[in-house]
Amino acid sequence: MRKDGRVTLRDLARAANCSLATVSKALNGREDVSAETRAKILQLARELNYAPHAVGRSLRRRVTENVGVIFYRESQPLSGNPFYSRVLEGIEAELAIHGYNLVLHLVQGDEDVPKFVREQQVDGLILVGAMSDAFVERISANDLPKVFVDPKTPVSHASQVLIDNEYGAFLATQYLIRKGHKRIGFISGDLGRMSFRQRFEGYKRALQYHGIPLDMRLVQTGGLESGFDHVAKLMALEDRPTAIFSGNDINAIYGYKAVRDAGLDIPGDVSFVGFDDIELSRLTVPPLTTVRVYKEELGSIAVRQLLSVIANPHQRPTTVIVPTRLIERESVRQLP
Repeated sequence: MRKDGRVTLRDLARAANCSLATVSKALNGREDVSAETRAKILQLARELNYAPHAVGRSLRRRVTENVGVIFYRESQPLSGNPFYSRVLEGIEAELAIHGYNLVLHLVQGDEDVPKFVREQQVDGLILVGAMSDAFVERISANDLPKVFVDPKTPVSHASQVLIDNEYGAFLATQYLIRKGHKRIGFISGDLGRMSFRQRFEGYKRALQYHGIPLDMRLVQTGGLESGFDHVAKLMALEDRPTAIFSGNDINAIYGYKAVRDAGLDIPGDVSFVGFDDIELSRLTVPPLTTVRVYKEELGSIAVRQLLSVIANPHQRPTTVIVPTRLIERESVRQLP
């Protein structure tokens, strides 16, 4: 017995002359305990006024009030990621509103399923970012409720929150066209990632809509932070682009330096439009015109989706597409 007088599980096991495991199974209604033993233990629990602590109650109810949040870690710490750190803020705020605790785990590369998932120490999972197919396959074998946010490839077996990438890219490219630009470069990360592939599709669709042929010499992809190299290659072309649409703000910002190293001006010689609207985009010189992604909303919507799945485990998976918005600043020049 504890100093505060509370009867512990060990005290109950001693009184029943049973193992801790047997007592725990009996209290949780497990079928691998005989009816006679279960009745004996429950009777002793009533007589001794045994009250399980919060963890015990949560195990019996199969509720932990924890949500696991797994982020794919890019080349930098999550705290320094201008996109996913804001998604995490949205998740944290929404979980707090609903009284849930957050269990955070970062994956980088092809890792094993975290221990808290294997042991089901959480009520559900939110998985954010471009995790490997192998990791997604392993974690999907676990029957915990799941929601994916901005995954590498679409998922059909679980709910997901996506960005309206293609339409946002269409708006960005069309904006440049309406400013008089016809030679428009495209730079982005790996097109094997769904978000960049959809942004490339939006770029192509805008060119086609306005009757501008696609020139693959103006397309440079691969690497989340390779904007300097991508733009340097475009600036080396004899008929270089007058504008560049970047599939993410970071690549656009790195591309600024490549333009200036070539002795050119922004937006006088080369205009830029980015995607994401990270904080840094409004602080660049000139401030970057970009496509806003509502990052906190991605996180809060994912939490609401997950809680719905937890409450209704047999509901069909749903997909929510979060809209984007073009934010006009000073990095685009109107051509004659």
